[in-house]
Amino acid sequence: MSSIRVIRSAELPAGFFSVRRLSGDTHEVPVILDAVRTHGDAGIREYAAKYDRANPVRLEIDRDSLRLAAESLQRDNPELYAALVHSRELALAFARRQRESFDDFDMEIAPALVTGQRTVPVERAGIYVPAGRFPLFSSVIMGSVPAQAAGVDEVILCTPPAPHPSDPALPWADERIMAVAFICGLDRVFAVGGAQAIGAMAYGTETLPRVNVIVGPGNKYVAAAKKAVYGEVGIDLLAGPTEVMVIADGSANPRWVAADLLAQAEHDPDAEPVLLTVDERLARAVAAEVDTLVAALPDRAPARASFAKNGLVVLVRDWAEAAEIANRKSPEHLELSLESGPERDALERAVRNYGSLFVGHRSAEVLGDYAGGLNHTLPTSGSAAFTGGLSVRHFLKTVTVLRSPDGARDFSGWRRSIATARVLAEAEGLSGHALAARCREE
Repeated sequence: MSSIRVIRSAELPAGFFSVRRLSGDTHEVPVILDAVRTHGDAGIREYAAKYDRANPVRLEIDRDSLRLAAESLQRDNPELYAALVHSRELALAFARRQRESFDDFDMEIAPALVTGQRTVPVERAGIYVPAGRFPLFSSVIMGSVPAQAAGVDEVILCTPPAPHPSDPALPWADERIMAVAFICGLDRVFAVGGAQAIGAMAYGTETLPRVNVIVGPGNKYVAAAKKAVYGEVGIDLLAGPTEVMVIADGSANPRWVAADLLAQAEHDPDAEPVLLTVDERLARAVAAEVDTLVAALPDRAPARASFAKNGLVVLVRDWAEAAEIANRKSPEHLELSLESGPERDALERAVRNYGSLFVGHRSAEVLGDYAGGLNHTLPTSGSAAFTGGLSVRHFLKTVTVLRSPDGARDFSGWRRSIATARVLAEAEGLSGHALAARCREE
């Protein structure tokens, strides 16, 4: 039996386009958030004792510990250290260019009436980075770099505590996460994990400062906590299971395509790897390559379940149907693994709903995860239809300004707007508003 189903587009299951969220019981999340809001650090420690591998007396990891972790990584694994530095350099270059696209302006919209826009960074941002089976230390880069490029005054990090090498009372975390925090120049780092970390950053405690925006990946408890605190703070995204959709023609390398499907399937049993193609020979070749890759995996590997439950190779009628399916699905990652030319160009113009788009055989999604400058925190579960991934804009506020210069020669625009404001206020029955306009007319 094949590890991945090969079907025709007419056979797509009814739930293929449905919203997919991280499933499971999260009823305790509001209780945890309330404990942190009410009891501060004591609330954090209560749930650290229940859920985490360590429960340090102090929560903040000092700068020297971060520096030593970075020095140890550079000494023991110079290749990884250099890769992290390179990844950050690319992400920072991209984020700085993003920041330049948010410009300020003033315009005289009418005589003596000047409107303007200012793009202002938030004061403090909080990054969350999980440290479970696969500590996502690259997410330190992806969370902190756009905040720093935006000009945020202070960027803090929360990550689950780990046992300290010598003193269990002292705060510690995954050493690679600590090292990357130092490489990225984060202002403060706290050994606090789970929903309690989200609550601490949202409300503030004796030790942790309250932030304006919380970003970063996490499990279902972290996702539920972010959803609960949204409105008191900003958040990036409500993440669901990861997704990749590859649209490929006969020029694609079947092993490359299969490997890109596996790259997302290995994240989670609920991940969704999908290939769309018009070429039946490619479809069968990719399915065979997936079988080979899956056969080499451990029995309990998440990718096995992912391919079995959600993996699909879909034979479409033409590229127009492929674009239609992609736009309706709005996948987190979308690859156009086609030969360069008019067909690929037309397909690139036709697709519009995706977290990140990867064009051409060499534009592997793994580059977007680590070393392409793009951010790997992306919308899932169809939310790419209305939002993009984590970027500089999550740490910026667009505020507006209105002025009427005292020394203007012509106040006709101002007078007309005052009169318009009075008429509209009177029509809506807001007498105070009307008075504020009328007294200026008089």
